[in-house]
Amino acid sequence: MLGTVASLVGQLLQGRTSERAEARRNERERVEARRNEHLTHIVAFLCALQEAERVAVDRYHHNETDAEWQMRTRRALDKVWVTQKTIHLVCASKVNNAAREAAFAVQDVIRKGPGDPGEPQDERVWQAISPSRRAYLDVAAEYLSEEEGHGARAATASP
Repeated sequence: MLGTVASLVGQLLQGRTSERAEARRNERERVEARRNEHLTHIVAFLCALQEAERVAVDRYHHNETDAEWQMRTRRALDKVWVTQKTIHLVCASKVNNAAREAAFAVQDVIRKGPGDPGEPQDERVWQAISPSRRAYLDVAAEYLSEEEGHGARAATASP
């Protein structure tokens, strides 16, 4: 009888340990999937921002203003704002705020120019956009690092 009780207690403890390990593994997978989703949207915004920067450079460095450039401008800005809105939906507000600042900076440069009529205009465009782009990159990197840290802690915590 004592052997049977010991065996049942052992099986119960082993089952609980297995359940905890499974829960930790599931939590790690969930956190990693969420982080990957955030990373995907953060990179998509960067791609849209880069495309819009190129439009600005084409306008102010290469003097393009034709209908094709105007169409590219509309598409690029639409993409910037749509990807910024996805950042708003899936990331923390600090990432969204930085993305909005970068989106406004590139939009302003496209619409108003880099502000300095000197040459070379491509460098002036990048100088006008660079501070907000850099702030976005810094905030996004910090956010992803925090997520990674939270995921490691959540995965090791007991349920």
